[in-house]
Amino acid sequence: MIASPALLALREATAPAHETLEVQARIEPRLSDPATRAATVAAFYRFHAGLEPLSHPLAAALNAALGAAFEPRSRANGIAQDLTILGQRVPPPARPAAPASAGEALGWVYVAEGSMLGGRIIRRRLTAEGRDLDGLDFLDPYGEETGARWRAFMDLLDRACVSGLATIDQVVKGGVDGFAFAHRTLQPPPQEAAA
Repeated sequence: MIASPALLALREATAPAHETLEVQARIEPRLSDPATRAATVAAFYRFHAGLEPLSHPLAAALNAALGAAFEPRSRANGIAQDLTILGQRVPPPARPAAPASAGEALGWVYVAEGSMLGGRIIRRRLTAEGRDLDGLDFLDPYGEETGARWRAFMDLLDRACVSGLATIDQVVKGGVDGFAFAHRTLQPPPQEAAA
């Protein structure tokens, strides 16, 4: 599958933010440690519960208008179940500024959907290390369907840009904003970062 101009622009614009998030948020080590797992899962809940109500309706409307096969699905509900397994209360969602256009919403969804690909990798590594996976179902909510969902999202992204219902600039802005929101929301708390 050849990467589209929109995907290439998104990757290029968000690569530094993606790398910074991976290094600074220390997601995998925090999920593997029983002392920090619940707080990290709660941060993922806050991220998805804040992002989904703002971006999913716009992405779903584009999907319907273009007859595409991508259907945004909530991960927040599954993460809330993981928090219950971990004996934690469900926190309030984080509150980002809403995307200004459907194109920006696609950029936000790119960040959320892309995190599922990373989640599958983290889950495999934790399994290989012999760690328990309690409260981590959200890392791989779609199993073998993940790749097909990603391809359907890429198709929607391409169609939206080709049709003029979204621009690459809008999508890139949404991706950059989505990573900034992820960075703010998924950062370890100061006391954890100092440990």
